[in-house]
Amino acid sequence: MKIGVKVGPALEREALARAAREAERAGFDSIWLSERVVTPLDRPHPYQPMVDPWIGLAFCAAVTERVSLGTSVSQIALRHPVLMARELATLDRLSDGRLIVGAGAGWVKEEFTSTDVPFDDRGGRLSEHIRAMRHLWTQPETPFEGKYYRIPPAGITPTLTPGGPPIYLGAVLPPGFRRAAKYGDGFIATNVKPADLATSVSRLAALREKYGRAGGFAIFVQTSPPATVDDARALVESYASAGATGLILTYDTPVPDAFLTAANVTEALLTTARDA
Repeated sequence: MKIGVKVGPALEREALARAAREAERAGFDSIWLSERVVTPLDRPHPYQPMVDPWIGLAFCAAVTERVSLGTSVSQIALRHPVLMARELATLDRLSDGRLIVGAGAGWVKEEFTSTDVPFDDRGGRLSEHIRAMRHLWTQPETPFEGKYYRIPPAGITPTLTPGGPPIYLGAVLPPGFRRAAKYGDGFIATNVKPADLATSVSRLAALREKYGRAGGFAIFVQTSPPATVDDARALVESYASAGATGLILTYDTPVPDAFLTAANVTEALLTTARDA
């Protein structure tokens, strides 16, 4: 099992650089950033303004060598797929193929009204957006014709990863599960118990079979970190048994201080994960 660390809201240069370096040094497999394009001002919510995750991950790529770099998750369909495809291809190349594109349809309406993107059909837009980006990464010399996007033949920055970087999709509702099964290379769940994850894994497997999808499919879970060595071992074992292939740890305290001050817990977590 792979273990990653989520960093956020990551507004300071030195804090982000230190978190990325220390996460890699400690032995984590990946570093993740979230995205809120804008945050609502007229009601209480837990979100703070965040740096652009793709620029943030490019910065992380420059100060690391090994860790994968992902978003959990980004609202990629708020940008045009040609611009998004080029940006991700660039980051895929500059990170030496370490990029994971974590994407979701989104639910904060202000993000859509602020960027002048319709909210009500966001799921359909995301599905077509993924298809359009993969088209641009594999056969840009041919036109793409969809409901929302029409892209003429054109040259575009090629990806380093064949076929483009992997796309992991987050979902809660049935349409999101169908999208993940049909178009995703993996799935990102948030704060789900192992028993509920096992149900989701079975659901996704059935849908992938229905859509004729074969091959590997990553299952990541975004979760709180363990407090003790025993908790670390139990966390990995329970989620591995439920079908998870990776965990994304989200700390309440500043990263990397949280996993540095609990080095024994971190070591137990990573050791157990390697054996899972």
